Amino acid sequence: MSAHCIRSILLGLLLVTSLAHGQGAVRIDDVRVVDPDAGSASWPRSIAVLDGWIVDPDALDGRDVRVIDGSGRWLIPGLYEMHAHVPPVADAERLDDVLTLFLAHGVTGIRGMLGERGHLELRAELAAGQRFGPYLVTSGPSLNGTSAPDPTAARRIVRTQAEAGYDLLKLHPGLMPSTFAALTEAADGLGIPYAGHVSIGVGLDRALAAGQSTIDHLDGYAQALVPDDHPARGRPPGFFGMALAEALDAGRIPALADRTRAAGVWNVPTQTLIENIAIADLDALAARPAMRYVDDETVTGWRERITGLRQPHSATALERFVDVRRALIRGLHTAGAGLLLGADAPQIFNVPGDSTHHELELLVAAGLSPAEALATGTVNPARFLGQPARGCLRAGCVADAVLLDADPLADISNVRRIRGVLRAGSWLDRADLDARLDAVAARARPAATGPD
Repeated sequence: MSAHCIRSILLGLLLVTSLAHGQGAVRIDDVRVVDPDAGSASWPRSIAVLDGWIVDPDALDGRDVRVIDGSGRWLIPGLYEMHAHVPPVADAERLDDVLTLFLAHGVTGIRGMLGERGHLELRAELAAGQRFGPYLVTSGPSLNGTSAPDPTAARRIVRTQAEAGYDLLKLHPGLMPSTFAALTEAADGLGIPYAGHVSIGVGLDRALAAGQSTIDHLDGYAQALVPDDHPARGRPPGFFGMALAEALDAGRIPALADRTRAAGVWNVPTQTLIENIAIADLDALAARPAMRYVDDETVTGWRERITGLRQPHSATALERFVDVRRALIRGLHTAGAGLLLGADAPQIFNVPGDSTHHELELLVAAGLSPAEALATGTVNPARFLGQPARGCLRAGCVADAVLLDADPLADISNVRRIRGVLRAGSWLDRADLDARLDAVAARARPAATGPD
């Protein structure tokens, strides 16, 4: 058997290893526990874990405990990616790679925003530790102008997805006002949230009035930022409002932000997707270290897609578009409207996990403090999901955490400096994470692994 075959088998075995959630006891000593809500870190102390939960240290008395030396490092709650795309279960290798990339980058929970029937079983497998990956919240297949062309079809989809057990409904473009009204009435009646895009025909006003659980990509806000008397009012917005850049009035942000807060609607900005497309240097994007997990054909396709999206617009207009979006993020945060961390991965130059880190950095660039940015991916998702036992590191919390080599409150980019990941009480050290990441890279770029 060739060395290449042996290596492939070993890499495959790494991916199917169970996390065995809730097994045994772990104690992390000499660690600074970060509280994103308070914007502070504790003095070095110990965190005790038993059967997947953080517990009081005396609960470990008399047990066989795995001890992790924190060496004065920083422990943060596991991150949430609130706008993820999970591959279909039929594409098993790609699915495993995406799940691995998320978890190895400290993302211990994801909200899948384009689901399928197989994701219901996948959700159960991940919860039981039978599959390597994060906690999964999943939508069903999207409701859009094609799948839900009229109120009758919309009500049917809402009922079937609610009864099937999906966590939420995903909204895509093309919905008409009457269809949206029927959809929201049915969903509210069955207690299933709806989230995602704001169709042009629906508009931001209706989405806020309905209490859409999340608006993703800041969809619909660009149209609302165009003054009523501006010639661009009613013009096709282009990619999330890119075609309206010169007409955007940032002075309208405070009122929109206040209305968003009052409506109780959360936003998932996915700013890294927008900045990749609008202003990022293409060579720099292609040179990111995380591109080793992406094949050359995909990278070429991403370049071509960006070139096409930018072509109708001037560089000045695209820069203004990004600046106004950053001001909108800052305005929503200042007004107290909820923000959730999400990058929309895997999408254009957004590698799962790595792009979540980029999104944190862009939230800080928009005006949030490192602690506030960190909260969008930890305590905020817990509040949004109504699960106070997540996004925290005290007794009674699910043991999802990330051990960092440097202080994320001093520099948000330190979230990249991962020493290990704790997923539901199962500890993954740096060597294990690297082996799994190397396996993903070997599949994406087999020529780069060298000769047998």
